[in-house]
Amino acid sequence: MSPAPLPLNEAERLAALQSYRVLDTGSEAAFDDLVALAARLTQSPIAMVSLVDAGRQWNKARVGADIAELPREDSFCAHTILAPGQPLVVPDATRDERFRDNPFVTGPAALRAYLGVPLVNPEGHALGSLCVFDNKSRTFETSEVGTLQTLARAVTANLELRRALRHTREAALTDPLTGLPNRRATMTALAESLAAGGAVAVIAIDLDHFKEANDSEGHAAGDALLQAAAQRLREAVRPSDMVGRIGGDEFVLLLPEPGGHAAVCEIASRASAALHRPVPFGSRLLRLGATLGVALAPEDVPADAAPEERAGIVLRIADEALIRAKQGGRGSIGHARREDAAQLLRIALMLRAFDAGAPVAGTGQPVPGASVQLQPIVTLGTPHALVALEALARWTHPEVGAVPPGEMLAVIGPERTARFGHAVRDLALAAFATLRAGPAAAALAGTRLALNLSAAEVSRAGIALQLATQVERAGLSLRDIEIEITEEVLLERVSDSTLDQLAALRGRGARLVLDDFGTGNSGLSQLLRLPLDGVKLDKRFVQRLGLDARAAEIVRATVSLAGGLGLAVVAEGVEDERQAAMLQALGCDVVQGFLYAEPMAPEALPDWLSQGAARNVHRLRQVVPGG
Repeated sequence: MSPAPLPLNEAERLAALQSYRVLDTGSEAAFDDLVALAARLTQSPIAMVSLVDAGRQWNKARVGADIAELPREDSFCAHTILAPGQPLVVPDATRDERFRDNPFVTGPAALRAYLGVPLVNPEGHALGSLCVFDNKSRTFETSEVGTLQTLARAVTANLELRRALRHTREAALTDPLTGLPNRRATMTALAESLAAGGAVAVIAIDLDHFKEANDSEGHAAGDALLQAAAQRLREAVRPSDMVGRIGGDEFVLLLPEPGGHAAVCEIASRASAALHRPVPFGSRLLRLGATLGVALAPEDVPADAAPEERAGIVLRIADEALIRAKQGGRGSIGHARREDAAQLLRIALMLRAFDAGAPVAGTGQPVPGASVQLQPIVTLGTPHALVALEALARWTHPEVGAVPPGEMLAVIGPERTARFGHAVRDLALAAFATLRAGPAAAALAGTRLALNLSAAEVSRAGIALQLATQVERAGLSLRDIEIEITEEVLLERVSDSTLDQLAALRGRGARLVLDDFGTGNSGLSQLLRLPLDGVKLDKRFVQRLGLDARAAEIVRATVSLAGGLGLAVVAEGVEDERQAAMLQALGCDVVQGFLYAEPMAPEALPDWLSQGAARNVHRLRQVVPGG
């Protein structure tokens, strides 16, 4: 017996076989089913999907023989792959000089007949074969050969599908520009390292001067910087370490079992030095630099952090160290602090508590811990009148405590913000409808409920219909509602179609008010994008009245501008009588603030209407000329 010669394209064939990454993998139903079908349809006791590796035949699937692999010199299939375009038929191995001395012919297996069809991939490489054996000599029918050829094509199709799916998964985990693991892959690797219980260091990296090069030299220069940074970081770390690109100019180093703080500092310093060398680009040298932040797990991670949150927390801690380093000067290395971990743990607890039993946005289901308070908006002078009640969101959770809205909305993200806003509007509308049907109905006649819509909510498709549905479900009319939006909503990134939906609500009776006027980034031309009924002057201007002459001029100009546009002006944050007097002198007629009422639970409003309002009217008569 002589072993099969090597195919002429053996190196390319082996490379193709390796590209499938199928060798030494576990059983898969698709291949097991095909060999079972091959055995049954050819009436053969043994069938295999065999792959011919450099020195062995490895069987991906088999039936009738418990042989995972065998030496290549003993392989029938090593002969089959020599002619990729045709099957190999051996009616009697004892009469075939290639196989008559084969140990599987002369030994206990006593193989006699063989039929093998090459598994040929789209590039023309024979990877192995789908084969059947019999213990008796036989001639395979033409129909049996055809059946095995059909099944072999199915095996090859499954191999191709397996490779395509792997490529898709790898592409989804790889940054295409640098070839590094992307954010998803990096976070998965970090979570796995932390779950394994070993030490891991995380080094967050921000490239300095990237934006300048990208803007001045073009995207090709920016790409060159990113590719150079990726290569230099690979060279700066150990073989066991991981380099990931998680954002535009953001990279992360993961150092499993780093060997202590000193060893981590050495690697961080080496990476920093590598990233501070200029990068050749054509005939020029591009400036490059980096700021780094270092965190260590488990020592920098709070012990009570939930396992599923630990990866996110340690990366955020490294980011905080980087931000702090950058504040002290770009190009430095920052290290984690204990207070970073405490703050990030609070954020993680907040998100976990907020998501407990998370309902689907838009369904009207409540958010645990959400509540609403109402703050009156009143006219200045006499006769005093209640104009509107602003619905203010509140959130409290037994584990986290009361969280100020500004802190919460800064960390919960747009999806949670939309869910929270929907729940708070439901609460506010229900409370307002109850007040309008109760003893306070007369005092609330003509009063509107002011509802806030964040920029994240306004940008969502169907928000106008959702809001109208909520109002109608509460038994109210859009004529009972004011919709408060911020200047950010008027920026170009909010589509005209979305603004048209809000304008349609105004056409059905709702009022549209621009909140925190004077603090946003929009130009005056943006005011033309949406028909408005009023603006709310930000409290920072109001609270500087009498302290800064410029504040009075800003208020005067705003009142004048609004008057020319036919808009009402509401001054927010009025806390003392001096501010109230100055606002009236400057032409502002409607106010909101602690001088008149603090935000209150809806059930406290009737008492304010009967007692607090009278006290405020008395106070106004004392301080406002003509009151």
